[in-house]
Amino acid sequence: MAFACRPRLIVLDEPTTGLDVTTQRTVLETVARMCASYGVAAVYVSHDVVVVGELSKRVAVVYSGRVVETGATADVFGAPAHPYTQGLLRAVPSPERSGRLVGMEGVPPRPGQRPAGCGFAPRCPFVMQRCTAAMPELIPTDRTGQLARCVLVETGQARARGAAQTASGQDLAEPAQSATAPVLQVAGLDAFYGHRQVLFGIDLAVPPNTCVAIVGESGSGKTTLARCIAGLHTNWTGQVRYSGQPLTPGIRRRPKEVLRGIQYVFQNPYASLNPRRTVGGLVAQPVETFAGSRRARADDNEILNALRAAALSVEVVNRYPDQLSGGERQRVAIARTLAVSPTLLVCDEVTSSLDVSVQAAVVELLRQLQRQHGLAMIFITHNIALIRSIAQQVVVMHDGQIVETGTVADVLDRPRADYTRQLLDDVPKFSAAMTGASDT
Repeated sequence: MAFACRPRLIVLDEPTTGLDVTTQRTVLETVARMCASYGVAAVYVSHDVVVVGELSKRVAVVYSGRVVETGATADVFGAPAHPYTQGLLRAVPSPERSGRLVGMEGVPPRPGQRPAGCGFAPRCPFVMQRCTAAMPELIPTDRTGQLARCVLVETGQARARGAAQTASGQDLAEPAQSATAPVLQVAGLDAFYGHRQVLFGIDLAVPPNTCVAIVGESGSGKTTLARCIAGLHTNWTGQVRYSGQPLTPGIRRRPKEVLRGIQYVFQNPYASLNPRRTVGGLVAQPVETFAGSRRARADDNEILNALRAAALSVEVVNRYPDQLSGGERQRVAIARTLAVSPTLLVCDEVTSSLDVSVQAAVVELLRQLQRQHGLAMIFITHNIALIRSIAQQVVVMHDGQIVETGTVADVLDRPRADYTRQLLDDVPKFSAAMTGASDT
């Protein structure tokens, strides 16, 4: 539709957000081909740094309403000069190696509440007094055409200090796995929408203290499987066992200990939180449901401890969801599940709408919670690069069937199924000219 009237300029605002890697690849190749064929200029807005690096010739990095760095994509991502750009690139997950994702401390200022001077100063590890006195100008770096809005560029310290902050990239130590029975076991699961079958003979086991990632194209059945496990989809046959106990298809006939033990974190934090409730009320809701009595909100230790466990300040307890950022809302959704001490957490595309830095913080939070609380976890994602940073096992789904399963290293490094190999080929990657960017 956008190309039908033969425009000279097309603006693409997050056109691939929420898409699986295969569909994303098709969309990006189509846009690039049509822009070249019709001589159309394109502005591509995205929080997916790797896609931007693969698709664009020039890039502008925006923070708090201002361009903080701009230039040729290879220059900006290959040798970032602004601390914010460096932070974004440190947070990008790698499909080739496992490593702890590094998010940025703090949150962006809200419109109308920007601090004096540099908007990034409250979050910058290199902040100086002059940073808060006046807004820095966009000035040239040592690369032709590259500009950055940072006082460190004047002194030539920007890249040197950025390199000192580089994440180690070391492989993550995997949590110890128990030899006891699986927390969840699925056998011969068939699911239907009306008379149409969408899942075929699914067999799945989730051991204690283990994260199982489920990947596949949109429509492959990932979310339907998760909803069957959680009791939100009822039209299925087969066996689903939680701690050895067989589960009924619907949640209404499941005992409270099962409802408490299996908790679901939804994809969209803007839709999954009741806007009429405060954060304290949202976190208290499941506690009240299972305790059978109303709880104090602002000073209830159980609620405050859940907020702290989700890396939230207790000061947000009286705020409403519209007063929080997207990352904070997703943390509230996680805190709400932690308040009832689950043993199995089902995370359904929980990072798909988040920028890479917030995504890194949420994934690192989930990884830490898994280790600290011994959680079993199902992590549904279309972002294959994330898998190495959180999961120990991978399940690949296609057309309602499991086509491959195994450890992260086996599936991602030595895929056996043609479909898995195609998925890995479709994962966007930085070009060779920018491979150093993901490490700096």
